[in-house]
Amino acid sequence: MQEQNTIAIPAGLAERLVELADEVRPYLKNGGEAETVAVANQGEWTREMVERLRRPLAAYPAAVALLDLAAENPDKTVRYPSVVDRAGIPERQVRAELGAMTKLSSRLFGRKTWPMRAWQAPGDGVMSYQMPGKIAEWWLDR
Repeated sequence: MQEQNTIAIPAGLAERLVELADEVRPYLKNGGEAETVAVANQGEWTREMVERLRRPLAAYPAAVALLDLAAENPDKTVRYPSVVDRAGIPERQVRAELGAMTKLSSRLFGRKTWPMRAWQAPGDGVMSYQMPGKIAEWWLDR
């Protein structure tokens, strides 16, 4: 039996290697192309992208509330006041956290993107959101 060679990796480096593996995973092919979902004005999304967004997004409860609400109502319109109600925090903080989600996605994916369509409703100008059914499945599949 051959002896295995092992090396000690400092904890900080090991954590960074895991992060890098998570960042690279969406670009690897596992015997075929990853399933993608096109989101209007947001580009294409994969399950791996949803998973990469999930972990750091936990620091922003308003963003999680938006994604949860949209995922629970796939392909239906969710309006901003419902998100504020669901988040249960001051509206100003909700706005800040949704802005933080945009910055986070830019850092993770190299572009500003959300896993849902977002637009201002004509007439009253209230922000509205709609998550495709497949992305909703990925988000809810924890």
